[in-house]
Amino acid sequence: MYRLFVILIFCCLSISQVISADKNYVGLIHLYPEKNAYFHNNMGLEYLSNNDYLSAIQEFKIAIGLNNNTQASSIYYGNLGETYLKLKRYADAQDCFENAIRLNPMQFKYYLSLVDTFYFQNNLNAKLDEYNKNKQTPLDNVIIGLIYIRKGSINKGIALLNEFVYNEPKLIITDGVKSYLNTFADLSNTNR
Repeated sequence: MYRLFVILIFCCLSISQVISADKNYVGLIHLYPEKNAYFHNNMGLEYLSNNDYLSAIQEFKIAIGLNNNTQASSIYYGNLGETYLKLKRYADAQDCFENAIRLNPMQFKYYLSLVDTFYFQNNLNAKLDEYNKNKQTPLDNVIIGLIYIRKGSINKGIALLNEFVYNEPKLIITDGVKSYLNTFADLSNTNR
């Protein structure tokens, strides 16, 4: 009977160690919000690549919930916004890109996507007036320039973006703006 008791205790301890190791593996003993947010963002990207948009949305929302106010979470908001764009949920996408810009204003692609949401909501003129009226930072000129380009006033938009590049040469976003402007130079060279 004593032997059976010892074997039973040994088995329980072994199972306990296996369960404990398993919980550490999936992050159940120690909660690491940033690591778990990264994991859920990657799961969302996987779902997105398989066109499973609703699952992707849930994963991105979990990532944001775990890590919602850092520069890293701007990526999660951006990914959620891109997913909403695919589903033509433009107001939701706009909200995501505005949050992404708030958390990481140096990422040019968020500005492009934000202006796309304005376009798809037939809101370019109202947003142009709003940004011109409430201009606070040089980054507002990026949005205004992109709105002009999206409206078809390409030269006016390019002029504003060039002015931004000239006035803000050391900002990280400036390289993205330059690269974008180069696409227009490449187009004019192709049309010759």
